[in-house]
Amino acid sequence: MATTVRTKALCIVNPKAGMRHAGADDIAKATRVLREAGFDLDMRECALPEPSAEDLARLAVEAGDPAVIAAGGDGTVQAVARQLLGTSATLGILPFGSFMNITKGLGIPLDPLGAARVIAEGNVVRADVGEVNGEVFFESAGIGLDAELFGAARAVERGRWTRAVRRVWRWARQGSPWLHVATPDGERSLRAAQALVVNCPFYHWSFPVAPAADMRDGLLDVVLFPRMGRRALARSLFTLWRIGRHEQAPVVLRAAEVKVRSDERLAVHADGRLVGTLPATFRCRPGALAVYAPEVVAVGS
Repeated sequence: MATTVRTKALCIVNPKAGMRHAGADDIAKATRVLREAGFDLDMRECALPEPSAEDLARLAVEAGDPAVIAAGGDGTVQAVARQLLGTSATLGILPFGSFMNITKGLGIPLDPLGAARVIAEGNVVRADVGEVNGEVFFESAGIGLDAELFGAARAVERGRWTRAVRRVWRWARQGSPWLHVATPDGERSLRAAQALVVNCPFYHWSFPVAPAADMRDGLLDVVLFPRMGRRALARSLFTLWRIGRHEQAPVVLRAAEVKVRSDERLAVHADGRLVGTLPATFRCRPGALAVYAPEVVAVGS
């Protein structure tokens, strides 16, 4: 049922989004659907260095807007969502990016027009959020190899080539360290080439890394890739991307709180932002984010 009361909403548009799931006129079609459904839209474009998506979302919260719509990719959605945590505002997503992991994880259509219809229906669900070292993540937190590569990429983006080379060197030398993973069910120790703590079924380039993960169940999935070489790990991830299943099944644990430690100093990232090293405690914040989404996530979304 369409919204009958006018709802003030800021729509934050990232003009540099990948547009993989959209055409040039899709933003106009999507916003027309929202206006016809009763949304009073204020359209604003984000940019670097300013105004950023975070800046605009913060202003919307301060103004008391009940809805903030992110029209962009995963980075834009994450930036807006971080500002809405702990507020009464609801997030709407219009997917214009390349992969849209959060969108897929919540069962929202990947075409902007379909996503706009979901927002227009007005159904609000509560999505979980992960947290580590005081930083939140909506998709995944990575340990070791994964964090070093994310760190190298970020360093290159900022022109810090020495730091990037140092991280790549650490990645090249790292083997499969011992990880000690503690959940309420006990502690498990194993050597792992890569470890992920995920809130969303999809990771990075839309790898279905944890198909059973549910963004609404109050739990995090810990995905541990058994000891293997870097080539084998890369091949395994490529196979996962191409055919949707693991070449070598990872170890998967589920819990609302997970503590991970290692005898080695391993980096940790949260949605690509470096947030420290092990030991670390990963927690699920159940239902921390209000978002317009279907009541039920379709299988295979």
